[in-house]
Amino acid sequence: MASMSDFLAAWPDWAKWVWLALLLSCVQAGFMLRRGHKRRAAERKDAQRQEALRASGVASTARITAARDTRSRIGEALYFIIELDLDVAATAATPALSRRLSVALSPLHLADYGVGKTVQVRVDAATHEVAVDQLTG
Repeated sequence: MASMSDFLAAWPDWAKWVWLALLLSCVQAGFMLRRGHKRRAAERKDAQRQEALRASGVASTARITAARDTRSRIGEALYFIIELDLDVAATAATPALSRRLSVALSPLHLADYGVGKTVQVRVDAATHEVAVDQLTG
């Protein structure tokens, strides 16, 4: 019966390098898939948190002080990911806040999110987390 070393010795040297490259490529693909899975899970968790905040947060308004295109796009409708700097107005339950958040915007709503515009938001009274509470898509 042939041992493993006899089996490997029968292969030409170039074949061993090819198999090593294939093995390393599979390991790299596995890491990339896992990282993508973790990123999508974090995005789903963030979306759920934002939805919960929209449902239970304190209604307020915010003035947009800066809007930056992140040059990221998502979805078939080509949503723009825009980073907004907001000055959130104080309410009876929350103080005035300054926050930066990213929002996926449809091209139809880009004009509604320009510098100087006022948008509807929801604020968590405990954590002071902010979510945009008007149409973005």
